[in-house]
Formats: sequence, structure tokens, C-alpha cells
Amino acid sequence: MASHRVASVHELPEDTMRRVDAGATPICLAHADDGNFYALNDVCTHEEFSLSDGELWGMDVECPQHGSRFNLQTGKVTGLPAVIPAKTYPVKVEGSDIYVEVPE
Repeated sequence: MASHRVASVHELPEDTMRRVDAGATPICLAHADDGNFYALNDVCTHEEFSLSDGELWGMDVECPQHGSRFNLQTGKVTGLPAVIPAKTYPVKVEGSDIYVEVPE
């Protein structure tokens, strides 16, 4: 696994998300209402749309195209039409920097 600095905690207010890149991996980085940061692959598993362009609903991210929902912690599908879970990645906060670990 390789760790990549992707953002500062100040760049991502609570209850928001944005697209970042961890190396060559597109990431939907979310700052959930539980105060934690989560990272999912930014590409929806139903069709190739950016999850970070969607909306946060509690601990779920909703794809902007067809409304598929994925749990931020597990990647599990919580709303159809997607049936394949989203890939999740470990997140570390060191000081004010956010790091995401992805396979090399």
C-alpha cells in the first residue's frame, strides 16, 4: 500500500466531499457528519459517473446519475440500481493533512 497526501482538513468542511487523486486512483473523499474522513473509489460501480459529484446522506454517498448509494465505511450498496460495492480505502489524518492508502 502507498500513502498519498490528498488534502488538508481545512479544505473539506464537515458534511462535504470532493474528488482527489491518490496516485493514479480517483478518490471520493468525504468528511461525514460523524466527524471522520472516508475514501471510496470515485467511480460508481453501476455506471462510470463521479460519486464526488453526488450528495452525502448521513453515512451514504449518492451517485448523481441514477441514485445508487454506497456506505462510506464499508462501500456496501445501500441503494439500487448498483449491486457491486464501492472500493473503500484507509484514511489517516496527521496534523492537518489527510492521507489515503491505495494499492501500489
